[in-house]
Amino acid sequence: MHSFDAYKQRPLEFIEQADTNGWSVKIYGISAQSLPLAAELVTGARQLLSQLPQPASTTSRYGVGFLIIHQGAMRNWFLLDWWEDQDILHHLLFSSPLDKPTAITAEPDKSLFACVHELKVINFESQAWTETVLCEGGESGFEKYMKMTKS
Repeated sequence: MHSFDAYKQRPLEFIEQADTNGWSVKIYGISAQSLPLAAELVTGARQLLSQLPQPASTTSRYGVGFLIIHQGAMRNWFLLDWWEDQDILHHLLFSSPLDKPTAITAEPDKSLFACVHELKVINFESQAWTETVLCEGGESGFEKYMKMTKS
């Protein structure tokens, strides 16, 4: 028989919108401990924005996405996601040891996607994309999408 710890909702915060190299990215923080996240963790995570494809905007890529920084129970997790081809979410996963938050590496296990805490943000972002871009006529909804944040 498996043993599970009782679910405990983790604090979540919208940290900021980062604009770099043609990209606009919403940055969120989640913590198994407490918020706000350590500045070192957020600074290290911002470096991951260099992993976004270039150019940011093409005929099928829009230069908008989100980054989730999750100070988990076992590791720090970094989920970098962006929108392409109308309704396709692209995803990169990185992690670092809790005691070395800036030692961020790409996660080698390509089967990992997200935990339930991160899925709350991903679900919110999916709904926001649908409501502002897909239902309101495309590019004109990008600004409204970027203003919608989960808290």
